[in-house]
Amino acid sequence: MWYALVEQQRQWLRAWHAATQFAPGAWGAWPEALAQRASSCYADLFEPLLCLAAAAPPFAIGSLPLDGHRVEVDERVVAHTPFCDLRRFARAGASRAILLCAPLAGHAAVLMRETVESLLADGDVYITDWINARDVPLAAGRFGLDEYVALLDGFVDTLVQDGRPLHVVAVCQSTFPVLGALALRAQRGCAPPASITLIGGPLDARIHPSTLGLAAASRTLDWCRDHLIDSVPAGFAGQGRKVFPAWLQQAEIALVYPHRYMALAERYAQAASRTDADALAAARRAVREYTALLDMPAEYFLDTVDIVFQRALLATRSWRVHGAPVDPAALRDVLLLTVEGTRDAVTGAGQTHAALDLCSSLAPQERLDLDVEDCDHYGLFTGERWRADVHPALQAAFARAEAMRARRRGAEGQSGDAPGRVPAQTCRRMQSRPRKQPQKQAQGKMRG
Repeated sequence: MWYALVEQQRQWLRAWHAATQFAPGAWGAWPEALAQRASSCYADLFEPLLCLAAAAPPFAIGSLPLDGHRVEVDERVVAHTPFCDLRRFARAGASRAILLCAPLAGHAAVLMRETVESLLADGDVYITDWINARDVPLAAGRFGLDEYVALLDGFVDTLVQDGRPLHVVAVCQSTFPVLGALALRAQRGCAPPASITLIGGPLDARIHPSTLGLAAASRTLDWCRDHLIDSVPAGFAGQGRKVFPAWLQQAEIALVYPHRYMALAERYAQAASRTDADALAAARRAVREYTALLDMPAEYFLDTVDIVFQRALLATRSWRVHGAPVDPAALRDVLLLTVEGTRDAVTGAGQTHAALDLCSSLAPQERLDLDVEDCDHYGLFTGERWRADVHPALQAAFARAEAMRARRRGAEGQSGDAPGRVPAQTCRRMQSRPRKQPQKQAQGKMRG
């Protein structure tokens, strides 16, 4: 469709940008300082909207302040798959492992850089770092929700070998496959993580649907396939792969959430007016992280529209992954925390808290919820509300979960896995089977 033309235009813009770097005299009679400011403003605020960068900016977290000292952070990929890397941020003395599941929803995982920095105070952080689908060869095969769940299952298998308490934190879209993966692990008898935190995700998209949710539910899959899916053009490793392209996602984000970019631009302007170099660098980085977008695999995008938004199969207890039914009620002996923002325009009120009803086998003290006042979607994992409300709630949940687990094991009189649970090293792996579409849809309970 349009992908090849859009990419050609980007190539022209990249060439123009490169040429301007060597043409200082092009500003003519403009004062040099004014010309430099205009050029910098264009490069910092406008160019990122054109997605001219060849790759997302790096996390670049070399160290962080902790207990009055600078602590070195070791960043490396510890597991690689064609569609996603498991990237670890480790520091000396970390007593727990945190799996941070970044959403596959258009933004690159670096959008959660501040989230990673905050959580490093609590333990080593492992983040799902999604690979741009345009860079994944066709030989890597399909990637839909089934494959997403299997990928998460493999990552959890990797982390449970660590021996430290494991806490799983899922944000936005990732809450759906994360809950599915952990439910299936529980159904196979695998020991659960110490805690599960689900933040701003559409676990039951029927409840107070957002603008995006209504749009997804109002179009047929054939319409989405015909109008939203394109082929990766020549020049990329994924040439020929069907994707939901980043340039379409950018238009969607700009229409539905314009004030987020405007807030970042205002932050940049204020830093520039104060001539605060550090604040300006941070504002510039925030803009580039926010505008770093990825192509999504077409199979995954269409699965999400169908399974998450149109049929709400998890909420109606009708979802099957590789042929296996997903039952969140299988989860036991794990603390579950759901977090929502009162001004979240991406995920409707009650959609994330729906997990508390789905995980019905958990004891009341194992099911917690948090509503963050005056908090939009992005504020749930970055900015003031994240720092003041959400992160402290996660820290309390981590400590509470570990204390509950220690008491439980003490009562059982053993230090290993709980009775009836399979040790991590012998937990059965998920089996791939042909997907079957359910013939009927059960009616699920709606939260008021």
